[in-house]
Amino acid sequence: MKVTCKVFPIGKPAASDGSIFTRNVIDEFLKSDLCKHRLQTKTCVGAITHIHRDKKLIKSEIVAVVDQMLLNKAITHYVTDFYIEGDWLMADMKMLDENLMDSQSAENIKFIKGLLLNGIEIPVSATVIANWTGNKATKLIDIPGIDFTLDPGFDYAGVVKINDIRKQ
Repeated sequence: MKVTCKVFPIGKPAASDGSIFTRNVIDEFLKSDLCKHRLQTKTCVGAITHIHRDKKLIKSEIVAVVDQMLLNKAITHYVTDFYIEGDWLMADMKMLDENLMDSQSAENIKFIKGLLLNGIEIPVSATVIANWTGNKATKLIDIPGIDFTLDPGFDYAGVVKINDIRKQ
């Protein structure tokens, strides 16, 4: 299953914290080697909510925050493409095949797929690493992932198209 989602608006202070990303900043990121590498290696991943990215929940100082997603078997999907459409940064994402995963991971994947197949256009929130001047991003360094959440950082960020490849 593939989904298309709106990640965040371009040039508008629509985030809950007032964050603004300009078209130039986004264009620069989309052309970056890191963005291309993440897409090629399928390492722009996501889960159900940002809870697996929370520093407060780390039990060991040795384990990186991002590795919580691996330890908790929380990854449900990965980003296959980023692009600009109108005044939004968009992403195409592919759900993992639950038949290839252990039972805990499969349950999370099936849960999200079930919501999507029932027509629920789940909101999303991107994890962003950027340089800032006030609330304006001056350089978008990385987007390590996009998570499903009912509390997105940007209004209207979320799934806008569901492509169930089983029907093709």
